[in-house]
Amino acid sequence: MLQSNCAIFLCDPSKPDSCDAGCNGWLMTSAFSYLLKSGGLEREKDYPYTGKDGTCKFDKSKIDASVQNYSVVAVDEEQIAANLVKYGPLAIGINAAYMQTYIGGVSCPCICGRHLNHGVLLVGYGASGFAPSRFKEKPYWIVNNSWGKNWGDKRYYKICRGSNVRNKCGVDSMVSTVSATHSSKEE
Repeated sequence: MLQSNCAIFLCDPSKPDSCDAGCNGWLMTSAFSYLLKSGGLEREKDYPYTGKDGTCKFDKSKIDASVQNYSVVAVDEEQIAANLVKYGPLAIGINAAYMQTYIGGVSCPCICGRHLNHGVLLVGYGASGFAPSRFKEKPYWIVNNSWGKNWGDKRYYKICRGSNVRNKCGVDSMVSTVSATHSSKEE
């Protein structure tokens, strides 16, 4: 097993296609599987994010949260919304091409591929918000992103949802939920 500060390389080095891409992406379900096997993860203050590939400095004695179980959610918007309400935030994959220039409103690009290249957190949804590219109100998903508090709408991104734009930018393609526990260590 190899690990970087961006992502964990859970792979067999003798099989090049079995590895992830470190800072260039990975599947959330693979990360959950790794966390089940490794025992958990450390707090960010103990193992800060650097955005650079490197060597693993994981310290099992500093585990602060553990994964009990994870599951993949159906790719039906009604099921995704129901799971969001029942379990809270969901991990999703998305094509982040239009996120890079997002400043507000509901993003509803006319053409957006479903090639997933970024992992984010689906935190909510709304019934109606203005989509500048469509000049009308659209239902939307609310996504929390890790690009800093000055990105987007204070770290949040709204992307259109609904039957006529189903799976816009691949948002419905890879949805998962995790059951986790936190240790009782003091802050």
